[in-house]
Amino acid sequence: MYLPSKIKSKYLIFSACALIVLILPLKIFLENFFLSFSRRLLLSPHQYVLKVQELEKRTLVYSLRIRQLEHLQTENERLRKILGFKKEKKINLIGADIIAFDPSSWRRVIFINVGKTSGVSEGSYAVNEEGYLVGRIAEVRDAYSRLILLNDPDFSVSAFVGEGSYGLLRGGLEGIRVLYIDDSEAVRIGDKVWMKMPSSNFPLYIGEVKRLIQNAESLFLEVDVKLFSDGTIPNKIFILK
Repeated sequence: MYLPSKIKSKYLIFSACALIVLILPLKIFLENFFLSFSRRLLLSPHQYVLKVQELEKRTLVYSLRIRQLEHLQTENERLRKILGFKKEKKINLIGADIIAFDPSSWRRVIFINVGKTSGVSEGSYAVNEEGYLVGRIAEVRDAYSRLILLNDPDFSVSAFVGEGSYGLLRGGLEGIRVLYIDDSEAVRIGDKVWMKMPSSNFPLYIGEVKRLIQNAESLFLEVDVKLFSDGTIPNKIFILK
């Protein structure tokens, strides 16, 4: 088709303008994209370090939040266990937190933030969130108390082994042992070690028999005890009132 030169010239100019209008935004976009990309690649060492530090901070914040949620979940489970123990045994409990430790390397003594004003009395027993014995109150002040743990060398209590055998449970850094058990009694590995609360008849469990020790020169049997509380310092302590 033949077009007059003037029309043909106008058509070409229109086509060129249309092409420029279409290509120019694409050109600007590509220039900005490559400029931004090159800036990221050409970060100075100082800027790179700052970026890494910022990412590390964010990672730490997220990790701390996750740990906080895990701690809240664990604490919730502990409280449910102790509430179940309280309901089952129908006893009064006083919750306590640890505020200090005895500095001695051979003592296992802690200080808790409840005392006379909270109803704590000397000789009261303490349990963990699962209801297992962890120690006994040795000294009480108005706002705090001193608690001797099971594995302290000065800890002792009359304890039952199995169905009816009994002896003296003694603490120690190397382990817990029940002494002076009549060797004629039927005591077996795995038997539960427990005690009776002075004011009630329900058993307060301590652990289980781990090893039997028979001394030929003694009339009594001794047993090593594996604690149900693992012998570790509990996160939360409850005093039996």
